[in-house]
Amino acid sequence: MLDLHKLLTQITALGTYQQNRAHDLATALSAAKGQAKLVSEDISAFARKIKNAITSWLVAIPTDEDPFVARPPAEHPTSYIVLSTDGSQVNPDRHGPHRALLINIGQVEIGYGDFLGYRFSSEPTLFFEEKDIIRRFGGDEREVAGAVLAALRQKMEADALSSMISTCGKTPAVALVDGTLILWSLETNPERLQNLSEDDLKRLSFTSLMRLLEGGKEHGTPVAGYISSPGSSDVVNALKVSLCPSEPVDCDKCIYKGAGFNEPLPCAKINGVTDAGLFGCLLTKGERSALFESGSQILEAYGKESIFFFYMNAGKEIARVEVPAWVARDQKAVDLVHAICLDQAEKGAGYPIAVAEAHEQAVVKSADKGMFDQLVSRALVKQGTPVVESRKALRKRGGFI
Repeated sequence: MLDLHKLLTQITALGTYQQNRAHDLATALSAAKGQAKLVSEDISAFARKIKNAITSWLVAIPTDEDPFVARPPAEHPTSYIVLSTDGSQVNPDRHGPHRALLINIGQVEIGYGDFLGYRFSSEPTLFFEEKDIIRRFGGDEREVAGAVLAALRQKMEADALSSMISTCGKTPAVALVDGTLILWSLETNPERLQNLSEDDLKRLSFTSLMRLLEGGKEHGTPVAGYISSPGSSDVVNALKVSLCPSEPVDCDKCIYKGAGFNEPLPCAKINGVTDAGLFGCLLTKGERSALFESGSQILEAYGKESIFFFYMNAGKEIARVEVPAWVARDQKAVDLVHAICLDQAEKGAGYPIAVAEAHEQAVVKSADKGMFDQLVSRALVKQGTPVVESRKALRKRGGFI
């Protein structure tokens, strides 16, 4: 039971902290906007400084586009197809009567104009054999849970979307992924990733993503990762580099730290600002930022298909949209992704309707999970297998008092 009375003082302190933080953030955001304007006066110097910088931060790499000039959307085609997949799961429970794992992949194809129509479906897969529940992951044998489960689900989502692209047969089309195309959460070391065995789930998940990106290129269907309410600061980190008086910038050996320097670091004036916060001030509804190349180390494993991104004012929020290199190098493809992402967000009240519907197809509701558990228990009883739950599972159903 939560004692709310004991929390009152802490909640009051939270309110005070948030008020002070909002004031500090407004000051930092104003400084970031000023630095963005200053950088735009000499873009080549900005790009050169970023290129020569040594920093542990993840820093966005400028492209040929002016980094802080907003770009209006192109008119979206009257006829287009949008594809999307998403996944959900019922986790294996060691306290329950079975250790089976269920992954449900939602698949959505929506057509507009001449392609008017839709196909919604879900594909459930039950994993229950030992080889399915215990997987090689990063060189170790691991139970499918947490990061291992996320990698398996990501692989299945990518495989399903690849199949949809190959059978779509209509253009223009865009395939939307819910989230990032940069597998930094899977592995941060590209060499370690490439040295894993072919049956390693990390390697399998990465291979599926690369197959998705290559399939999109082969069929002329841009693949884009749509990130709602992003918390990344790659572009702001680039501004931090530009604020440093050192040339070249070396954050590992920062001369403004330590003895003799009692003032805040030159880059600290924009601490706390995110890319979404910055572009929320620079973009009006529908506009996108310039393209930037991600500096994530894992992209060394992607070969020629590096990942680029832009920010877009979707009306209700600033979204981050990621695309592979072949899309970034094709202005028409970038314009298509921008226009369709915006149109989808408008149709979905601020969030792409195809991605939202894919989630709805994938999600396993509590009633569905209850029925799934009942069906499994009945099957076990029918086969003469004891249905046994742990004492913890039984006890948590209710207290004695």
